[in-house]
Amino acid sequence: MYAIVFLCLMSETNRSDDRLGLVVAPSDVRLQPSVGDKYAWSVTESKKSLLQTNLSSGSVGLYRSICEELGRSLEAVTPQTLQVAQLERDHLPREEPGPARSDEEGNGSFTAKIRELECANHEMKNELGHTSIHLQESLGENRTLHAKIRQLQDELDSISSRATQLEDELVRISGGITKAIQVLQEYEAHEGGMLHGGRQREYCASTDSMALGIPAPIRDEVS
Repeated sequence: MYAIVFLCLMSETNRSDDRLGLVVAPSDVRLQPSVGDKYAWSVTESKKSLLQTNLSSGSVGLYRSICEELGRSLEAVTPQTLQVAQLERDHLPREEPGPARSDEEGNGSFTAKIRELECANHEMKNELGHTSIHLQESLGENRTLHAKIRQLQDELDSISSRATQLEDELVRISGGITKAIQVLQEYEAHEGGMLHGGRQREYCASTDSMALGIPAPIRDEVS
């Protein structure tokens, strides 16, 4: 079983010629490549346990899982590609990748696909963040406008109430003026009647005096 797994791993590394740009010798094929090796294993989060055991001390179940996951959740990539993927996953500043990156993206590497999806997800989060900020600003402006509208409405209600009070006051004053005019007219009519009656009596007295030959009394001139 160990030999089968070894052949599978060697086949996977050599199948990755287009991505790695090299052919890995059988003696260099291992689950845990060293720093000096020209390749590294890229594995999904759920299958990381496959790389935590030395190939020589693994179980039959581990060997079977490795063979099943090769090319699906486990593949050989350049150390640089693995580093870039980890940096992007951790949202750290990313170094510019070498030419191998574009090669991997063009040949169906799931590592490159995951990196592409993570970048797209990151961009969507940024866009969502900008949209959220814009929405909060719009909501703030909307609340400010509503507060201004309420203030203007309160001022309008106050002005309307004051106008009603002034109208009532005008009606009251107009009524008072009308009554005053009526009283004045009645007084003038009464005074006019009294003056006319007095003159009528003076005329009658003068006529009587003249008939009797009695001089009419001298009336004081009204200044």
